[in-house]
Amino acid sequence: MNELAAQMLSHLTASMRFEGSLNVDLNEVTMNLVPFPRLKFLLSSIAPLQATPRSGAGAGAASVSQAVDGLFSQLLHRDSQLIKADPKHGMYLACALMARGHVPMSDLVRNVDRIKKSVSMVPWNPDGFKIGICGTPPAGEERALLCLSNNCCITDTFDRLETRFNMLYRRRAMVHHYERFMNVGGGDAKALLDSAADNLHTLIEEYQQTQDRGGGGADQGCGLGRFIPVL
Repeated sequence: MNELAAQMLSHLTASMRFEGSLNVDLNEVTMNLVPFPRLKFLLSSIAPLQATPRSGAGAGAASVSQAVDGLFSQLLHRDSQLIKADPKHGMYLACALMARGHVPMSDLVRNVDRIKKSVSMVPWNPDGFKIGICGTPPAGEERALLCLSNNCCITDTFDRLETRFNMLYRRRAMVHHYERFMNVGGGDAKALLDSAADNLHTLIEEYQQTQDRGGGGADQGCGLGRFIPVL
């Protein structure tokens, strides 16, 4: 688990550490992937998850293209997600694809056009794909891909979190640990925990309404006053 987290962070920060023809700044990721202030929780996936044998210096363009195609197929699969979620069952608000190593731009563009046909994008952002390329591959690999996406399927994770919280909170289990610190200085642990639970429930509803309304958004109003586009 630590190795996977380290791989993800290494890919994410590669543009800060190495030069690239189309490096993506972390500020660009935030700008492009968070269309509304509260819907800011991203899925991450990496490919390959495990080390793959090198193809050798003599690998032709066809082999490179096939390798890139294989990475894209892995990247969107639920088994490659770093949390338990299936992005193909949710609607994408935006998606960033960051490549490292020998990944031709033509193969990136071709695969983005291919996956557009198999995923659900919000209607007001059909081309919401951000591409970045860092020429330095990860150690032991010829190429790798990192995907960061804002997808409504994240509600499955929040639903499980809410269920587990409610099971414990109804029995006041573990609450005394929080009361020791939250009640200091006139604080109210119960009020703070209730507020956190309400906030999580509201967040789940906002993601679900975005999914049900086909993305909603600034043009459609979405019926939620707190949805303000980030300009």
